[in-house]
Amino acid sequence: MKIIITSIGTRGDIEPFLAIGELLKEKGHTIIGLFPEQFRNLTEDSGFIFESLGSEFIEMLNSPAGRIAMGGGKLGFKKLKAYLKLLSMQKEMSKGMILKQEAVIEKEQPDRIVHNAKVMYPVIWGLENKKSILISPVPYLHYVKDHSHVAFNKNYRPFINKLTYQLANYGLIKTISGSLKWLSTPNRIPTREIKKALFESKVIYTVSPSLFKRPEYWRENFQVLGYHERKKTNNWEPNQALKSFIERHPKVILVTFGSMVNSDPVKKTKIILDVLERNNIPAIINTASGGLVEPALYAR
Repeated sequence: MKIIITSIGTRGDIEPFLAIGELLKEKGHTIIGLFPEQFRNLTEDSGFIFESLGSEFIEMLNSPAGRIAMGGGKLGFKKLKAYLKLLSMQKEMSKGMILKQEAVIEKEQPDRIVHNAKVMYPVIWGLENKKSILISPVPYLHYVKDHSHVAFNKNYRPFINKLTYQLANYGLIKTISGSLKWLSTPNRIPTREIKKALFESKVIYTVSPSLFKRPEYWRENFQVLGYHERKKTNNWEPNQALKSFIERHPKVILVTFGSMVNSDPVKKTKIILDVLERNNIPAIINTASGGLVEPALYAR
């Protein structure tokens, strides 16, 4: 089959789809990765065809407003201002990305689409084709009695928990419905049909069942099928400096924020470096997506 895997987000949102793509490619399927432009090399390194959603989304997250909004901490005036700035940037960007999704999907006419919750067009496409599969690398997108929706991330007890899912689903349905006017062939789809597609399509949680047990009251089309990791070492070898460091220090700590960003990576790095040096702890610092920086001075 020809299968499109598509996700919007940082590298942590992309990696689970690349891992699934590699499994499918091993079974003989043709894989097309539809991701932000910044993940072209990762996609092609896995041997997939790459189609671009543009670079604007990641550039927005890495902007000063994006780093403040996405960097954690309490909600204050500065953070609220950053959120409002992102909202003003996001509308036009969302329009551009859904048009790119439509163009690629209609051009390729895939047999299946595997997508995350941030990619809207596969839901619309799935209404007619019924061949889209939602993948979630995180739990709590669908109702669980003892936990709120992942956007709220807390247990408020069953009644309030249920309301958080209803609120999140309402927002998602309105977003999809509102985006229909942007399509090259505008389509009027009743909200009940969009809701039906969201709840009757296949959903796979790529979370270990040991960490997130599938609720017995879930629909049969919602499954928890475990975690997969991409083969990342295909074209990489540690340099001699890293090999020597590990030989001198058999036990090291890896420090990384992964694909998370923050508003002051220099300060966060200094705090971590001070702790490591004060306690004489050998460590490897992974700057990743910019949540940390390479220190100006450190003992190698």
